[in-house]
Amino acid sequence: MNSNNVKKDDSAIDMETARKLWIHCNSCFVHFIDKANIIFLLACQHVVCEKCVTANLGRTPNDAPTYTCPMCKKQVRGRQVNNALPTNLKDMFHPEPWKDGLPYDQISSFQKAHFNNLDQHLARKERDANKLDKDLELAKKICEKHYLEQHRLRMERKKLEFQVREIAHQAQIRKEEQRRNRRSTSVPPIMKDEKNRSESSQKKRRTTSMEPQKSAVTSFVNNNNHSFIL
Repeated sequence: MNSNNVKKDDSAIDMETARKLWIHCNSCFVHFIDKANIIFLLACQHVVCEKCVTANLGRTPNDAPTYTCPMCKKQVRGRQVNNALPTNLKDMFHPEPWKDGLPYDQISSFQKAHFNNLDQHLARKERDANKLDKDLELAKKICEKHYLEQHRLRMERKKLEFQVREIAHQAQIRKEEQRRNRRSTSVPPIMKDEKNRSESSQKKRRTTSMEPQKSAVTSFVNNNNHSFIL
């Protein structure tokens, strides 16, 4: 029995809360049921919270304060929305005014105006949320594109680094080959001297061989002189 009563009470509280969801600050849209801020009903028929409304002190200490409505900018009187509201003002928040014979048209138009204001706010929020979803989807695609591009560049860099290492390795091999070739073709100093001497002797031989040889001159044979007159 007790558990059933608790369930009924919970459902009743939920329904009662749902009937008050439309009561909100017309400026920042904080809900009355959240009990986060004090809500005021202004004489201009706007409902605002204490953070959005500007209070002005009365002319005398006993005079009630006036409020600057953030919606219509008028200087108006206001009352806090609670159970201490005067009956004619509290009836504006009645969930079922037709049952108690209240002025339905006046109350209905007041509540509908606030319903519409809340619906417009929710519609704007939904549009903003949809726009954010599209922006996030676009950002996701751009990020994926950049990621693939970065991956391609990383692979290209690795390929180039491998080619650089290969070129450096081939250059090292060629240097080693050139060093070995220079060592094999290099001649010791003693052999260089002998080589120089042999080259100089060869040059001398070539110069002597290139000099013209003197031909032999045929001369008279001198016999004993026999003097006679020719």
